[in-house]
Amino acid sequence: MSQSKQKYYLLALAYLLAGLIDCSVLPKDTWFSPLNLQLGIAVAGLLLMGPRAILCCIPGAICYGLELAAPTLWLAATVTLLNLAQALCVFSLLPLFVSEGEFRINDSHRLLLAGPIYSNILFASMFISVVQFVIAQPLLLQNWLMVWLAQSLSLLIVIPGIYAVLSDKESLNANWIIELTLIITVVAGGSILLLQGHNVYALEFAYLMFPLFIWSSLRLGQIANSAIALVILLVISSQYIGETNSVVHTVRLLFLLAIALQTAIFLTASHRENQRAINAARLAGKIFQHASEGILLTDANAKIIAINPAFEKITGFQARDAIGKTSRIFGRQQGRLSVLQSNQLTSLHQIGHWEGEVQDWRKGGGAYPAWLSMSAVRDEYNQITNYVAVFSDYTTRKESEQKMRHLAQHDALTGLLNRSGLHEALGQTLTRASTKCRSFALLFIDLDRFKTINDTLGHDVGDELLKVVAQRLQGNVKQQDTVARLGGDEFTVLLENVIHNEQIIQVAERILLALGEVYQVGEHELFVTGSIGISLYPHDAGQAAQLMKNADIAMYRAKEMGKNTYQFYSIDMNMAHQMSHLNLENALRFALERQQLQLWYQPQFDLATGQLAGLECLIRWRHPQLGLISPLEFIPIAEENGLIIPIGDWVLNEACQCVQRWRQQGFVVPQIAVNLSVRQFRPDLLLSQVTQALQNSGLPAHVLELEVTESLIMTRINEAIAILQQLKQLGVKVAIDDFGTGHSSLSQLKNLPLDTLKIDRSFIEGIPEQADDVVIAETIVILAQKLGLNVVAEGVETQAQMQVLRDMGCACAQGYFYSKPLSAPDMENMLISMAKQVTEVY
Repeated sequence: MSQSKQKYYLLALAYLLAGLIDCSVLPKDTWFSPLNLQLGIAVAGLLLMGPRAILCCIPGAICYGLELAAPTLWLAATVTLLNLAQALCVFSLLPLFVSEGEFRINDSHRLLLAGPIYSNILFASMFISVVQFVIAQPLLLQNWLMVWLAQSLSLLIVIPGIYAVLSDKESLNANWIIELTLIITVVAGGSILLLQGHNVYALEFAYLMFPLFIWSSLRLGQIANSAIALVILLVISSQYIGETNSVVHTVRLLFLLAIALQTAIFLTASHRENQRAINAARLAGKIFQHASEGILLTDANAKIIAINPAFEKITGFQARDAIGKTSRIFGRQQGRLSVLQSNQLTSLHQIGHWEGEVQDWRKGGGAYPAWLSMSAVRDEYNQITNYVAVFSDYTTRKESEQKMRHLAQHDALTGLLNRSGLHEALGQTLTRASTKCRSFALLFIDLDRFKTINDTLGHDVGDELLKVVAQRLQGNVKQQDTVARLGGDEFTVLLENVIHNEQIIQVAERILLALGEVYQVGEHELFVTGSIGISLYPHDAGQAAQLMKNADIAMYRAKEMGKNTYQFYSIDMNMAHQMSHLNLENALRFALERQQLQLWYQPQFDLATGQLAGLECLIRWRHPQLGLISPLEFIPIAEENGLIIPIGDWVLNEACQCVQRWRQQGFVVPQIAVNLSVRQFRPDLLLSQVTQALQNSGLPAHVLELEVTESLIMTRINEAIAILQQLKQLGVKVAIDDFGTGHSSLSQLKNLPLDTLKIDRSFIEGIPEQADDVVIAETIVILAQKLGLNVVAEGVETQAQMQVLRDMGCACAQGYFYSKPLSAPDMENMLISMAKQVTEVY
């Protein structure tokens, strides 16, 4: 059974029992009794459970009506309806005044007004009028008063008692029960003795009740009041039914009981509120003494009347130093209040509260930030009587806020301003520059080849490199200039008070020179350069976002110009920069499925015979609007977002299929070289891609040569050896691309399963004029010959370069001297032409 159903059943049972008790004290052949517990039970049920509770009272009301008016059924029904209507009448006049589940002084007043005075007077009059009309029995005023007092006492005993039980049940202990039993025994015995005769004066009864109710109110509470009143009421009723007391005397006794009970209710509520006030004051005192915040209390004239221990601890001032003095909060300086003090007083008088940060002083003169909260205390006439101030030492929190602000605006790795800090600094610079009509420059710096270092040597090495870059940037600008790291390898420099562009050029060249110096990071010697884009205020833009965008565009132009240089922004750059990095990335995602990617081929020739030695495939992107896009623009984007993996797979399959088709047509293509990305160089991925490409195309494995960079192999040497060995087991050839630009270990190089070394074009450009380049190239050739490796020279553009390389023993070469990269149709035409030449010779 649910708890709500249990409550309804309990109410029905209680109402039925109350009706039986009411009938038991009803004299024979009469309608009037000093007892009417039914009304109190019904109204209490309505207050606690709502209007539906009246349904639970119907069985008890019917039983009472039948007992009172049988055998006249219509009269019994009338009595039943009158009892239920009486409860609803009282309930309709009572607001739901006990929402907290306890009885209060104001609630007692409302109960007294709605129940005994208005509703019960009205209903007693109606009830007696009905009885007199129905049974034609003459009724006296005393009978009417007894009915009214019976109903009133029912409400005053039952309702406060039930609510007291609900709110005070935790306080009912053994001592409480013993004391209640004692007082009830005294009440019952005293009442019976006093009410034995007809001639007992009511004054003696009052002397019994009032002291006992005072005892009960102060010691035991409202539960005991209701219990005592109920015992007295039962004694009075028993005396009445036994015809010991007359109607007049019973009315007097009921009237005295009602007065005493209402007084007890008021006394109990007052005592409870006083006790709560005492407890609240005691709690407030403890809070005042033990609070970690400093608290001071002043009078209306700001004279300190109390401080707590935390006040002494925070400020160093003792009670003897502060009490009686005017609080510094309102103390006048030089005869007048400060602006802050005036604002505080205005707020206190208007809204009664002020809160904010202030600067305070400790005893001895030490200043500290404090968070102060003040309130004005007003009396019943709305006049300010006191001020209460609560404050705390704000030093630790202030430091934490400053630390958090620093972390929010600075890069954790380099300690430079981050993007958020730069935007704030740029905004302040714009304000100063616009106010003073000055110019400034924004330099956008992006490191060249940093991603390769980060991918091959790892993020730890990359992070250390970025720290050194940050130090070099700070070391090459003035103290008032701003250096920031936007993220990754992007930095900015903010140069204020620029008068001539020569100043900017000097700083840019100094930065490029510093960035280009060797970096010693652990055991690695690294080389990176930077590309710098420059935008000027107000020449190029007047807003921070546009200045950043323009500097970014100029930086990309610097990269297009060959990197390791700087470029000033110009309007035509915006026209050339039609597709942003984001748009280019989005377009690249559809390039494969829309068949916009193409393979071009650069021939490799045998320097001794002049015959075709192989082809290197190069990827190109032909965009329908932008035309042919260089791999220098889109390959870094593809590696950054992971698109290089499907693109690399397509390149492998397309190159193998194209070369196999040419071979099937009878053309001589000794081998095809395909470059691998760092992201592809994984055993689970690379072996699967290569195997699938060879199977799909039918190309013999020895015709395929895979090119990897020197840095990639050397930084992951153990993994690289394992992968290369697996490739060799497939029959595929392996070449090191851009050899000489990395940091090879000869002891490791001899253990690598390689086939070819490709000399980087940077060593070929200076041949034959630069002796160092000639020596380096010859050393690589000799090294390769000793290791049994083939050598291919990249970037051969002149006859002299070809002759020097051939004389030193280099096996193969590629470059513009022989042919620029060709599209597949053009390459096929070259193969056809070469085949005809061979036929003519024979």
